[in-house]
Amino acid sequence: MREMPDYLDEIREAAKEGAREGVRESFREGAGDGRIRRHGGGIGAGILGSLLGKLLAVVLAAALIAAAIHYLNPFPKLKEQLAFDNKAEEHDLVLEDDGFLGYTAADFAEAVLGDQSKLCKLEVLEQKVTDVTTLTDTGLANIKIFTKSQLITYHGTAIYTVDLSGLNKSDFTLDEEEKTLTLTIPHAALEPINIQSSDIEFGDVEKGLLAMGEIKLPPEKIAEVQTEAQEKMTAKLLEDNVAAAADRFAKLVVWELFQPVINGVDKGYSLVVAFED
Repeated sequence: MREMPDYLDEIREAAKEGAREGVRESFREGAGDGRIRRHGGGIGAGILGSLLGKLLAVVLAAALIAAAIHYLNPFPKLKEQLAFDNKAEEHDLVLEDDGFLGYTAADFAEAVLGDQSKLCKLEVLEQKVTDVTTLTDTGLANIKIFTKSQLITYHGTAIYTVDLSGLNKSDFTLDEEEKTLTLTIPHAALEPINIQSSDIEFGDVEKGLLAMGEIKLPPEKIAEVQTEAQEKMTAKLLEDNVAAAADRFAKLVVWELFQPVINGVDKGYSLVVAFED
């Protein structure tokens, strides 16, 4: 460990001398009438000297911390603890500010963003959706007597999510007058509709009088039919404005998730959830 610089010893001695000077001044003021004065200039000078001593002690402490930070490079964790905190105005809400002696502040954004397990895609709505497709296989000259047809029913699950993984401090707005914290989130989004093979129902094949066999499609054609069914399901969800319902649930889910966090910082504040433009 390297030795502390000599100027630190000088600072220590200056601090002690300041405190002693305040006491000596008090005694000198009272010496004129043979007693120590409990009021008046002697005590005032003593207080001034005491304050000077305290100020020098604070300067000494700051110098010691600065020196410790410089000499503790091999101990990063301890060095981090001795580092200076941010300025008061850099926090969300300053509760008390005593200047050089410190401050008390609250940070809502850091409390919310600090729990990474909550900053993910949240499922806010699940909706069942169905589409019916008719497969038709025409025979000779498109005459109905040679035509076969079959109904296929697709049962899908539409899931709406709200993605909180991209939240940052700019998404938070604090209103100290209204005592609200507004959190801006993305709108609920529809995930790709999932259709399991077990959710596909094949109806009976209806045949013309001279139609023979079953309807057979290659795998790529079956995939095309399923993709078409998914697109129709999406269109139906848009038509029914299910996204609006998903947004309402998104607000509720996010509020229930983070309002307790806000209460943990300051119970006087309430969370307001809004959507991005």
